[in-house]
Amino acid sequence: MYLFNRSISVNVCLVGEKTFKVNGVFLDSLHELCLTLEVDLKSYTITSAEGELCRAPYTDCGHVRERIKELVGVNLHSNVRKQVQASVGLEHGCTHLTDLTLECVKGILQAKFQLMHHSEPAERTIQLEQHLKGTCLHYK
Repeated sequence: MYLFNRSISVNVCLVGEKTFKVNGVFLDSLHELCLTLEVDLKSYTITSAEGELCRAPYTDCGHVRERIKELVGVNLHSNVRKQVQASVGLEHGCTHLTDLTLECVKGILQAKFQLMHHSEPAERTIQLEQHLKGTCLHYK
């Protein structure tokens, strides 16, 4: 018998030519959170943020829903974790909403790499090197 379970699901689609729409769901034994973000691909900034706390262990958890709009304007180029924590986390937010948001950002990054497969191989290599620079030992 499991004492606890958790699932996080992230789906990203391209809307038009310049916007990603990402839907994230965080589901565990105590929580059910849904988040929808739109990201402008040119500025790499969150332009829309909506969400629901469908199930939470405490009544005051519902107040976190109001903070979701604070994600609008977060730039995904740098300091993403700090920006997300300031928007929906720390002592006035929710660690689970922070986790879901960061998973959505990871999904956006993966979707961006999928778009690169539509470009020429030489261009794709340059784009990949630029996006991964500084992220790990290989791309230092």
